[in-house]
Amino acid sequence: MQMTVREDVQVWCEHERPVRLVVGGERWRIIDVPTRSDGGRLFQSWRFTARSDVDHRTRVMDVEEVEGHWSLVAAWD
Repeated sequence: MQMTVREDVQVWCEHERPVRLVVGGERWRIIDVPTRSDGGRLFQSWRFTARSDVDHRTRVMDVEEVEGHWSLVAAWD
């Protein structure tokens, strides 16, 4: 099921790729190789699969970064 959202998130990157994030106070670890979709000069977005540190459920998530500010755009269970 797709959940379309526009929620602020915190994202940590290593080697310029997302590796973990916090959504609504819940920590998630990225468990695959993130796919980058370059939006040009204005923004960049990423799609990846992440696992919750709380209950280990997984979701595919789309996030985007605009001027250093990260947002969760959509998520799929």
